[in-house]
Amino acid sequence: MTEQNQPPALYGTRAIVEAADPSRWEIWPAPEHYPEVLYQQFPEFTCLCPRSGYPDFATVHLITVPNRKVVELKHLKLWLNSFRERNISHELATAEIIDTLAKVLDLHAGFILMEYTPRGNLTTFPMIEYRHPRVRNLAPDDPLQLALNNAELVKRRLIERVIG
Repeated sequence: MTEQNQPPALYGTRAIVEAADPSRWEIWPAPEHYPEVLYQQFPEFTCLCPRSGYPDFATVHLITVPNRKVVELKHLKLWLNSFRERNISHELATAEIIDTLAKVLDLHAGFILMEYTPRGNLTTFPMIEYRHPRVRNLAPDDPLQLALNNAELVKRRLIERVIG
């Protein structure tokens, strides 16, 4: 069958392809006067095992402390969906997600826990924490430090719930 005979890509497929490029994301301003902690859960993450090609399934748990920018949720969802046809290890997918979010959004801090479904009777939970150097020496009563403390509390509770 030639390319001319191919049916047009479905609108969802086109949206996922577009969102795979972070430069095309819709970015919104984060609240300025109230540093916030965002917990986001994406229970439908899939990618392909780089060795076997079998699908891997995971729940993505994200905790972020935005600086000035947040990504519109539809673009975040579509970007995470863009991994579904990629051959990528659990560990590299985890690292790519937090690295991309930290760079594109200039996060103060971020934590990701990937809760993969068991394969071969083995469950994997890759986790990565990111902290921007600007948050190293904050005063205890700094609003940003308070947000970071809240993020740490959410992280501990998340780990206890998922792994504990």
